[in-house]
Amino acid sequence: MQYRIIHYSSLASSSTEAARLAAEGAEEGVVVVCSEQTAGRGQRNNKWVANPGENLTMSIIMRPSIAAEELFLLSKAFSVAVIESLQKFGLAASIKWPNDIYVENRKIAGILIEHSFSGNNLVFTVTGLGLNVNQTRFPPLEITPVSIASETGIFHDVNKVMNSVLDAFTPLYNLLVIGRYDTVNEMYMKKLYRKEGFFPYKKLTGEIFYAKIVEVKNSGQLILADRNGKSEAFMFKEILYIL
Repeated sequence: MQYRIIHYSSLASSSTEAARLAAEGAEEGVVVVCSEQTAGRGQRNNKWVANPGENLTMSIIMRPSIAAEELFLLSKAFSVAVIESLQKFGLAASIKWPNDIYVENRKIAGILIEHSFSGNNLVFTVTGLGLNVNQTRFPPLEITPVSIASETGIFHDVNKVMNSVLDAFTPLYNLLVIGRYDTVNEMYMKKLYRKEGFFPYKKLTGEIFYAKIVEVKNSGQLILADRNGKSEAFMFKEILYIL
């Protein structure tokens, strides 16, 4: 993928701006990046909170030829790219399904992928990333955030971090283009948070149970198996990790 980067000093949301450009015909590979995001969005209608100029907030326009029922492959590939990029900056991280990047039990990045359809046909996808780079103080949040700087003691140019993520994503996206889904899946599963062992989860009914991760489908379903070997599938918002 070839990238064309558009910088903004301030936006309400990089993903909203990228979607606007895509709807107007912007090509695949346009990257919207902003120093300040005043109304950043995450999954579950959460807000992405970040100090101006200290972190990476960007969104990429894509026009992939992937079946609608397998579009979570984009999340898998992009998540792996973020992990590989963080490794270059000295951090070991993992992918917390469906869309977060963790360092141990603390969140360093969030990914938001949104699709636009015309009937049953995918028109474009916008992949948004909020990655904590140089911020070391955070407001009180349910999940304690961390950044590259807070974990390593080293501050980095945000644009260099962005380029590192894009460089890591290109070969992974190319694997999807040529249909190498299994390769992407293998890489994703190796980097998955809480991949080994049994951990507590909470259903929407309030039931808490221990289970291990068996698989993450290309549709996005998380497959869990309890200690009796019984498997169950969950979509987004149907299950909560207990940290």
